[in-house]
Amino acid sequence: MFLKINNNEENGSVTLIVLLIIMLLVIVGLVYMLFGSRTQKLTPSTGGIDSPNQTLYEEGGKKTNGVFNDGLIKPDFSEEYSLNEFGEGIASKEIFDIDINNDGYKDRITKTKIENGTAHFHYEYKIEINKNGSFFDITPEDFITSEGAECALQKLKFIFKPEFRVIKISRDWKESWITPTQAEKTTFAFSGNEIKPIRTQKMQPVCDVSELF
Repeated sequence: MFLKINNNEENGSVTLIVLLIIMLLVIVGLVYMLFGSRTQKLTPSTGGIDSPNQTLYEEGGKKTNGVFNDGLIKPDFSEEYSLNEFGEGIASKEIFDIDINNDGYKDRITKTKIENGTAHFHYEYKIEINKNGSFFDITPEDFITSEGAECALQKLKFIFKPEFRVIKISRDWKESWITPTQAEKTTFAFSGNEIKPIRTQKMQPVCDVSELF
């Protein structure tokens, strides 16, 4: 009788240990599923642009149905914000994670729309390079647009293939917002760890510089 009781106790202990092991494995699996994806952006890749939007970026910069786009196709993060009582402030922010210098790490481009309570507004661009999980701002000066209901005085376009380029076309304001003036095109590219202008050329007078892309 005593032997039978001891065997039952032993079998119960083994069963309890097995159940605890199974529960531990399930907990580990859940933790990995919940938190594993959060570190993905800091993980180096070996295939250049490590993004589901790679094909989109290869085609980026082309006009869609004749309408200008800046080459930033699908944000990895986007949020809209409330303006103040005068219609001023940050209206929206988009973040694009893409390896722009082909070092195997996803860099970051932030696009912020700022309203000033009139028909005019502008976008600000911020470019940050990922160095082992730390981001460094390498944005050149004046990487903003100047836009209104009638015309745009300055716009930028990002090109990722075959190599990273940024095209900025701008013109001066004269007499009125819609008065055409001569435009200037500046091409930016990587130079060391910086983005610098490599070419500038004069273009035709226009009201809306979007027409020249």
